[in-house]
Amino acid sequence: MSAQLHELIATFASFGATSDGGVCRLTGSAEDAAARNLLGLEIGRRRLRLHVDPIGNMFGIADLAPHTRETVLVGSHLDSQPTGGRFDGSYGVLAGLLAVEAVMSRAAARQIRPKCNLALVNWTNEEGARFQPSLTGSSVFAGNLALDDALALADGNGVGLGQALDAIGHRGVSPPAIDPVRYVELHVEQGARLEQSGDEIGAVTAAWAACKLSLIFQGQPSHTGPMPMASRRDALRAAARAIELHYRLIEASATGAHASAARITSFPNSPNVTPSRVQVWFEFRHEVEATAVQLAENFLIEVQAAVRPLGVSMEIATDERRGTALLDPEGVALTLSVARDLGYSAIEMKTVAGHDALALQKRVPASLIFVPSRDGLSHNAAEFTEAAALDKGLAVLTETLWRLVTR
Repeated sequence: MSAQLHELIATFASFGATSDGGVCRLTGSAEDAAARNLLGLEIGRRRLRLHVDPIGNMFGIADLAPHTRETVLVGSHLDSQPTGGRFDGSYGVLAGLLAVEAVMSRAAARQIRPKCNLALVNWTNEEGARFQPSLTGSSVFAGNLALDDALALADGNGVGLGQALDAIGHRGVSPPAIDPVRYVELHVEQGARLEQSGDEIGAVTAAWAACKLSLIFQGQPSHTGPMPMASRRDALRAAARAIELHYRLIEASATGAHASAARITSFPNSPNVTPSRVQVWFEFRHEVEATAVQLAENFLIEVQAAVRPLGVSMEIATDERRGTALLDPEGVALTLSVARDLGYSAIEMKTVAGHDALALQKRVPASLIFVPSRDGLSHNAAEFTEAAALDKGLAVLTETLWRLVTR
C-alpha cells in the first residue's frame, strides 16, 4: 500500500497547490470540489458505497457485516488552511481509504465475516479557515452543532456554508444509514514531541483546552489628516493595544499557555480614514482547562479598561470554550498494543491542536493516532513527514481497524 499512499498524497496535493509547494484548499472552493470529486471516484473504485450527508461529510461505506448497521468510522479532512501543507488532514483520509480496502481484502482472503462495518469519512470544514467554528462537519455528526446553524455559517464575503456546498454539488439530503460505534483518526502530529523523543507512533490520550475570543472594537471614522489626535476614536489603535496586552498577560502568567492573535479585519480599511470597526480573533490554550479559562477572563477584564481611554467600545462577538477532551482509553491501549506488535516504538501523548476525533468522542469512543512531524511545523507549505513514518502510521491504522471489526 505504500506506493499507493504516496501517489495519492501527491495527487491530492495538486488540488489547490501553491507556488511554494503548499496547499490552499478552503471548504466549498473549486479546489475542495476537485479533491472531493476524486475521493468519490476512489471510493467507487474500491467498491465502497458513497454517501454525502446534509453538511457535506463524505462516507465511503464498506458493508462487511450485512446483518448489522454497526460501523467503525475512520477518516480526517481534505480542507486546508490558506498556507496548508500536503499532509494535514489528507493523510488521514487517504490512509483511511487504503486501510479500509486492506481490511476488506483480508477478510475476503481469510473468509472471515467481520462483526461490524467500516466507513471512511472526509469531514467538512475541519480547519475553520473559511467558515468558523472549526470541526464543523464532525460536530454536526456528533450532535454538538445544529445542522441549520452550521449551514448558516458565513465567510468573510457573506457566503453561507450551505450555499457553498450547494455550489460545488456536495450537500447531501440525509445522514448515512449506519450506527457508528467507534472512530479512529490518523494524523501527522503538528508538533515536535515524537520527533524529540524518537518515537514512531503517538497514542493520543487527551486534548488541551482552548478559549477562542473574537472581539470587536468600535470607534468612529474620521480623516487621518485634520482630525486632532485627542479627538480620534481609533479602533485599530485599540486593537493594537489589546493585542500587546494579550501577549504581555500570557508571558507574565508563566503558565506555559499557548496564545495567539492570528486574524484581524478593519473597516473601512482606507489609508485616509481612521479605522472605525476592527475585529480581532484571540486564542488561549492550556492543558489545564481552568488555566485557559482564567487567562481568557483576566484578559477580558483588562482589555476593556485598556481601550476605554481611547474612546473605543468593545463587544464580544465570539466566546468559544473547549474543554480538555479525554479520548477513549481502550483505544489508546489498542494503539499501543498494535504498535508494539508491529515492532514500532509508541508513547502516550496529548494534542494541543483540535481534531475531528475530539468532536466525535462526544458521540462514540474515539482514537487519535499520531506520526512525527519534522520540526513540529504545520499550517505551512514546508510541513513534512518522512515516507517511512507515513507507512508505519498506515500499518498501525490498518491493523487497528482489523482488530476492531473482527474481535
